Amino acid sequence: MLLENMSYVEVEAYLLGKDIILIPIGSVEQHSPYGLIGTDFITAEAIAREVGKRMDLVVAPTLPYGMSQHHMEFAGSVTFSPKTMVNVIKEITKSFLQHGFKRIIFINGHGGNINPVKTAFDQLKYENHKGLFEIISWFLLPEVQDVEQGLFGDKNGHHATPGEVSITKFMRPEAFLNKAHIESTVEKKETYWPLSKDEFKKIYPDGRMESAPWLAKENYGKLIMEEAVRVITNRIRHILKMEIL
Repeated sequence: MLLENMSYVEVEAYLLGKDIILIPIGSVEQHSPYGLIGTDFITAEAIAREVGKRMDLVVAPTLPYGMSQHHMEFAGSVTFSPKTMVNVIKEITKSFLQHGFKRIIFINGHGGNINPVKTAFDQLKYENHKGLFEIISWFLLPEVQDVEQGLFGDKNGHHATPGEVSITKFMRPEAFLNKAHIESTVEKKETYWPLSKDEFKKIYPDGRMESAPWLAKENYGKLIMEEAVRVITNRIRHILKMEIL
């Protein structure tokens, strides 16, 4: 069930039996010449909606923007400041809490969102808000990483990965007609983190982080997405059994 297609009456009826909502979040940032700027929110949205469909759960509209300051030397990237990201997550969560949702689950497609989202959760608890707040980053799930390891070996990398690019190829194949596809080199670079936008561009000049996105394939995307959905579905089943204090 997509919240955007529901009336408030239907939401009230849903809340009589369930108190959980899934919120896809991602980013608007470069994913090298090989990938889509919307990669992170496209993947999070596809996975969250499929989980919601299978479990008959409400899925909120996707939050496409995230904390992506280190990508801002690449055209088309957009970022919240860390402080703004924390506040956005807080306000979204508090809005749903006000209406009776008690299990607020963010399905995440971007690593830069993790710390701000967790900080928002900490602040909400500091303010004594009741409820279960969780962020599930599909790309960090060990089972998903195992699938990617089997497909790409040590060339999945950390950004503009063939794993995430494969899912976007599966979801939006027409968007790849004019994208780069020629093989390049994969370099392993030791660096510190976090990085400023200037530092990131110097270390990763084409936007890739130790990845080989030219290995991406639509059928791989279907396989990776299915595993992410399976694992998250099992996680949600466990969350639904937990007592809300």
